[in-house]
This record gives sequence, C-alpha cells and structure tokens, in this order.
Amino acid sequence: MRIWKGGGVPLYYENAIGKIYYEVHGAKNAPPVIFTHGVMMDHRTFREQVEALKEEYQVIVWDMPYHGKSSSIDEGLHLSGTAADFLIELMDHLMIEKAILGGLSFGTIVSQRVAWKNPDRVTAMIQISGQSLYPKGSWFLNLLKPLFHIITTLQSEKRGAISFAKHKTITPHTLEYLEDTYLRTGKNTFIHLTKELIGDLVTGIPAPLKQPMLILYGDHEPRAVQKMHRKWHSNAANSEIVMIENAHHITNQDHPEAVNQAIRSFVFSL
Repeated sequence: MRIWKGGGVPLYYENAIGKIYYEVHGAKNAPPVIFTHGVMMDHRTFREQVEALKEEYQVIVWDMPYHGKSSSIDEGLHLSGTAADFLIELMDHLMIEKAILGGLSFGTIVSQRVAWKNPDRVTAMIQISGQSLYPKGSWFLNLLKPLFHIITTLQSEKRGAISFAKHKTITPHTLEYLEDTYLRTGKNTFIHLTKELIGDLVTGIPAPLKQPMLILYGDHEPRAVQKMHRKWHSNAANSEIVMIENAHHITNQDHPEAVNQAIRSFVFSL
C-alpha cells in the first residue's frame, strides 16, 4: 500500500466524549474544505483530494470516533450524530465560521447531519458514493440488522476484511488499504456501525437540504445504487451529479483524477 506523506499538521481535539485526530493542510486563511471518511476507513481516504486542493484551500481531514487515531466512544451514543457534533466543535476550535463539507459513504451521512442541524455553517457539500437521508427509508430496513449480524459474525475477521474491500474498489492499492483499515478497526465495530447506518436511513431528515451539492458515484456501483444517486439528485434542487467512469464505491481512490476534476470545477464555481 502506498504511504501518504501529506505534510499536514497532526493534531487532536478532545472533549468529554472522546478524542479525535485531524490534520490541516494548506493555508490557514484559505476557504476551508473538511472531508469525512466512511465506516472502517480513516483520514487517508482523501489523500488525493488533499494534494489536489491544498494550494487553493485549507483542507482538513479527520478520523471519526472508532477509526484511525481517534478514540472509541460509548456505544450508547449514535455515531453520525456524535460525529456531526464533533465536526461543529472542531470548526469552532479552528475558528471556522463556514466550510465546504465533503464525505464518502457514511461520511455523507455525517455531512447531512451537520447541514441539517447547522445550515448556516455549511457553504456546500461534496457527496461521494453516499446515501441521501431524504426521503427517509422504510422501517422494514431494520429487518436487515439481525441478518447482517449473523452473516458477518460467521465470517472470520480476515475473510470479512477481504469481502468488505472487494465489494468497494477495483484498484489493488485501495483493496489493500481497506483490508488494513478493516482489520485495525475490527469486525465488532463494523457490525455495530452498520446497524447504526441502517438506523440512520430509517430515521432520515424531514426535508431536502438547500446547500449546493455535488453528487459523485462510480460506474461500477450496482444499478440500484446508481439509480439511488440519480434520485438523490432529482430531490435536491441545488445539486449537480457526475458519474465517474472506471470507479466503484471508493470512487475518489479508484479514479482520483476524474473525481478531483469534478470537485475543483464545483468548488471553483461557488
């Protein structure tokens, strides 16, 4: 796996709930862009985006609770809401009034939570391989929780890591990265957080978000997932959508050049 030496400033922010790791790249007085990774990943997910944006923007990447160099939290606390609160506190800590929020997969859920609770703090959103919280999903999605628990529990941790990775990427270096982060984070955390993700979709938010939004997804995603992204775009009046060729769920690592081009075009237009 390629080792990212991004040159960012490694820092921690801590409150009564836990401690999160974050890095700041680029000029302090530049417009801020904050990226949030997906479940079983970490801040390194966005290494290509940091390199592409840091000359014009202040780019912040971080590890959500349970992930990377951040601490775990009480399992009674819901991750997406807690992560959204952490993100706002981190913005306050860094004296950032408004930011562009980028997210991948579960990170898009966190971005939407922030934008719904604190709309005046979000300039725009970059949603990569995500899931819209509006409209909320059917209650019957909850029936997937016990089935998912049984299937995942029966797998060894190594087999779970391989399965997790191969269903999300088409590039060898990203495959290796996902297997590594899965094993570091652990199968029990994966089970816990996937159940929470299902709960997020069922809870949803009551109305579409109004901030400008860029929706990106890969052409190797299943057709149902591609259709879901197009529906998200149709429900979000102030959105753009781009399908990235030669990319799967970890779209920004499978084809970083195309993703970076789309992101730069979007943020420069704001």
